Amino acid sequence: MPTVDIVINGRNFTVQCGDGEELRVKRLANYLDARVREQANQYGQLGDARLLVLTSLLVADELDDALAEIKRLHTSLGEIKSHQDDEAARAIERVAVRLEQLASAIESA
Repeated sequence: MPTVDIVINGRNFTVQCGDGEELRVKRLANYLDARVREQANQYGQLGDARLLVLTSLLVADELDDALAEIKRLHTSLGEIKSHQDDEAARAIERVAVRLEQLASAIESA
């Protein structure tokens, strides 16, 4: 497994990751480092453990909001598809009725 060197709040860490995941891990570490630094700037250096716990809670809150939004969007998409399916069924029914009318007209001609 490859290892990646990352920096969180000025401290160096070496972490393992899956093959090809190095850039993603670095990007995630950069995001986490920025959030930790925001908290350190806002509340001061509370110690690494407290800063990481506070930042983890904030990131978890963001994730929870994002998951809730995804769920809401999935529900909306399902409603849209259902509405479209209903419209499509009504259109097919109208076409079927019209085809029956045309078939009757042809038979009686």
